[in-house]
Amino acid sequence: MKLTSLGSRTKALAVIGTVTAATAVLGAAAPAQATSAASYAAAVCGSGFSPDSNGVFSLDGGTIYVSYNGSTDCAVLMKSAYVGTATNTWVFIEHANGAGGGYGGPDNNGDDDGWYTTYAGPVYVYAPHECIEVGGGTVVGNDAAWPSVMCG
Repeated sequence: MKLTSLGSRTKALAVIGTVTAATAVLGAAAPAQATSAASYAAAVCGSGFSPDSNGVFSLDGGTIYVSYNGSTDCAVLMKSAYVGTATNTWVFIEHANGAGGGYGGPDNNGDDDGWYTTYAGPVYVYAPHECIEVGGGTVVGNDAAWPSVMCG
């Protein structure tokens, strides 16, 4: 039976039923998506990277996730505000105490600053069993983590 042969009330109920079913499917996926943000960021870093549970730094406009592959740390800032809209978003990584050594990003210096819709990074530093600094920011309230130190 074609939908066009039904009355307008039946059409409206059919549309509501379709929207309700789609919402139920999307709603069921939301908690899994929320818990996988760190895993997604690790995948952005590349094959072999795993999320570091100590490397999660929340900002008003996003979260910095640090991942590790046994010798190299990687940082990605995932936006939580203005997702899908290009806004200035940045992330950096380096050896602790401003010692540099980061790579990745447009200048290959461990700093990725640009107009991004979803995330900034990945940026990397080779630092096995060393302390690192990570930081970043978004356009939301000039919020920034500058710097946060991790040792491991």
